Formats: sequence, structure tokens, C-alpha cells
Amino acid sequence: MGKLLSLLDIRLFPKIVIPFFLVFTVMFSIDGLSDELNQNQKEFSNSIEAYNNLRAQKIIEQEDYEAKPEAKNIEVAQRLSDDETETQDERIKQLEKKLQNVTEELQELKSTGMVDDRLQSIEDKLSILAEEIDNIKSASVVPDPTYNQVYGAAPAASKVYLKDKGLSIGGYGELLVGQVRENGNDVVDAQRVVLYFGYKFTDRIIFNSEIEFEHATTSSNKDGQSGSVSVEFALLDFLLWQELNLRAGLLLAPFGIINEVHEPTTFFGVFRPSVETQIIPTTWRENGLGVFGDIDLGAAGSINYRSYAMNSFDARGFRATNNRSLRIKGSRARFNDIAWVSRVNYKPVPYVALGASIFLGNTGQDEAIDNPDSPFNGEKFGGFFQMYEADLQLQYRGFEARGLFVYTTLDDGARINALNDLEGDDSVGSEQWGYYVVGAYNVLSLANFTSQYAQYLAPFIRWEQYNTQAKVPAGFFRNPANDRDDLTIGLDYKPIPNVVIKAEYQRLDNEANNSQDQFNFGLGYVF
Repeated sequence: MGKLLSLLDIRLFPKIVIPFFLVFTVMFSIDGLSDELNQNQKEFSNSIEAYNNLRAQKIIEQEDYEAKPEAKNIEVAQRLSDDETETQDERIKQLEKKLQNVTEELQELKSTGMVDDRLQSIEDKLSILAEEIDNIKSASVVPDPTYNQVYGAAPAASKVYLKDKGLSIGGYGELLVGQVRENGNDVVDAQRVVLYFGYKFTDRIIFNSEIEFEHATTSSNKDGQSGSVSVEFALLDFLLWQELNLRAGLLLAPFGIINEVHEPTTFFGVFRPSVETQIIPTTWRENGLGVFGDIDLGAAGSINYRSYAMNSFDARGFRATNNRSLRIKGSRARFNDIAWVSRVNYKPVPYVALGASIFLGNTGQDEAIDNPDSPFNGEKFGGFFQMYEADLQLQYRGFEARGLFVYTTLDDGARINALNDLEGDDSVGSEQWGYYVVGAYNVLSLANFTSQYAQYLAPFIRWEQYNTQAKVPAGFFRNPANDRDDLTIGLDYKPIPNVVIKAEYQRLDNEANNSQDQFNFGLGYVF
């Protein structure tokens, strides 16, 4: 496969695709502006018509209102709830006043000894008003628990797509208490505070971004460690049709489950699965452009997809233990090698999702090996890297499960070792693999507690195995410490859907018999 793509000279890709993308975007923007002007004209005409209809309706309602004085105290409460200019407190006060008026009228009718259909009707309306007040009070305490996911974005990151126009702000955060895997110290860490900023220019042109503050400060602590401020993604979407749209900017790679959707309320456990951080280098973002869309298959379900051309990994970041240093993160990224990254999700039924992802790209980035002790000194290489992933997600009643498998293969492993001065069992893996399965059950769903009070309590168990040196180049050997398995048993509690409290026990083991037991606790929120 690497030789085939080398013959095609993937470096020609940006020279062909990027100009086409820009020309198409300009044409689309002009067309979109025309549509927008036409739409505004239609909206203006519709507004005049709506005003006339509303005025006529008000006249009819006023006549009906004056003809039926008894209606003053029995209006349906929902007619107030649609007025967005009123606060919840104002609505409650008005409804309570109406409730008092209806109660007084009811008492007056009862004192006359009248027992008829009119009395029963007023009692029914009294019950409706009381219920509506309770509903509004509940809504003021428990915010809207869910957001619709749009075009592969995480729930809170999807808010901008659901707005009519203008600015959208969201975010999430995590506070973790646990042990650092590298040295076993007990640590409390404000791991991340994240803000989403989106802007809907028109119905077709949308900006979306994520700004991440990690580990509280960019200053160093007593151990010489510091945090960072990063742009996680910043993109422009050009919406054409539901089935086909354009996207460009700093993009989250559409690979695996967690990389695009990693808000703390969306996954089990304090820490993200190791397979999706060590082999799949979550959170992984690069500069690029591509297409995305949703396809409705009717009774057969639905498909959503994302397919991007992005700057590829840099071979100087390959290590024996994990793939995290491969990421360039959009900062002055070398663009000598282009990668193709794609993901497809298929939902045959609402509670089952099947996913698959692929990454193909050279990683040499036109870098010459500078190692006088190596027979490859002075050479340039392709370093073709392939990643394949498949996953399953299931959510039925109170039961939830996930499973994921990933496999990678790397060409020119010996040359990459020479580039990075890696010897012996520090070699890169020419093959890697990993998988995990996780299952959970929301015990509060048994008594309909979740549906009534929006609370959630789910014990879970996760098992994962992964090997970053499943195979190494000839002349090198594997380190058994890189053949690992992790067991995580924990509990996720959500007092409201937007806040999660997590606790877990982990048993981290490897084939070198270096094991570690640790307890972790976490708080997370999303808005």
C-alpha cells in the first residue's frame, strides 16, 4: 500500500485539492449570500403577513375574552411560557396569581352550593396551573440535560449548529484526584477547563472552536511541570446539503470514539481509555480540510461520515511506548506529507452504533537522517503509517456498552529508529494493536428515578489490552513492559445530566510484571 501511494505521489494532493476547495468555497459563498438575501426578503414579507394575522387574531381573542368574563381566571398556563422576554420568576409569579384567582373563584362557587360541569372544569384548570408552576420551578433548578450531537461534534460543541444566528458559548471541565502513572505520587489536578466559542454567520456558514486550559497555569510547579493553553479546534463549516458539506481549519481527527467526543459526561471513568490515548493519540488535531455529512437510510437507519486531508504525523515523534509525540497540533505543521483520515458511523437502530476509522499517510516529512553511526545516514524515507479502527456502542434502557479495536502498521521502522537514535528495546513498533470493552448499568433506571429526577448512577467495568511493540524491525527487540493490560472498576454519578462525579479503582499491569494499583476520583461538568 505504501509503495502504491508513493507512485501516486501524495504530495501533489494539496496542489490539486486546495485550489479546487477554495474556488468551490468562493462560488458557494456567493450562492449562499444570494440565498441569504432572498431568505431575508421572504422573512420580511412573512413578518408583515404574520403581523396582520396576529393583529386579526388578537381582535378575535379580545371579542371572545370580553364575551366570556369567566375566562379571565382559567387561561392555560402554557400561553405564558412561550414569551421569551419573561424570566422564569416572572412567569411563576403570574401563574401563582392566576392560581390564586382560580382558587378564590372555586371557593366562591363551592360556597353557593353549585356542583355542576363548570365547577369540575375550574378544578381541572386549577390542577393544570399547579402542575405548570411545578414544571417551571423544576426546569429552573435542573438545566436542559442533553444537547443534540451534530456532524460528529461533542454535545456542547454542537450548540452553535442549533442556534438561529450569532454567538454560541459552551464548555466543560475536569478536576482529578489520583495517582500519576509515571511516578505513583498522589496528585490533585485541575486537569482542564475548556471553552467552546461558535458563531453562526448564516444558516450555511458556521465557525466553531475549542480553547483548552490544561493544568491550571502555564507557570511551573515545584516539580518543574506546567500547564498549557491550546486551540483544540478552530474550523469553518460550509453547509451545502445534509449529505455533503465542506469543512476547513484546525480539525479534530475523526478517529475512534473519544477523540471527537471527550466531554467528561460522555465516557466512563476518571481517565480516558488507555487504548484511545496511547495508540490513538487523543486528543489529536491537525490542520486540514474535507467533507462530512449525514445520510438518512429510512428504515435501514442512518450513516454519518467525516473524511479529511490533513497534515500528516512527523516521524521524529515515534516512540516505543505510545504515539502521543506524533501530533503536531496545528502549530507550524510540516506539510510535506499529507494524510487521509476518515470515519463512518452507522446506526441501524437508535440504540446501536457501529463505527470504523482509517488513517493513511507518510510521516517522513522530507527529513534526512542525521546519524553518522547508522547505515541510513543522509537518507530520506516515506515512513508510511496505517491505522485502522472499528468500534461498537450500545445503549438500551439502563445498559450501556462500548468496544473498540485498533491496529497499526509502519514502514521504514529501522530508518525511523536511526532518525530518533532509538536502539535495542526502545525501537518503534512496526505493528501495534489494542482493544477495550466497557459495560455499565444505570441502576436508578430500575425505579424510573432517572426519568423523574434526571439523576444517574452507573457502576462500570472496563478491560483493555494494548501492545505498542507487537512487532519491531529486524535487529531490534521488544520490551515486555509495552505489552499492557488495564482493569478499571468504577462508579459514575450524575446529580444532574450536566455534572458527573466519578470514582474508580485501576489495576495497571504489563508483561514485565510491573503492576500498579491506584484509586482515582474526578469531577466533571459540561454546559
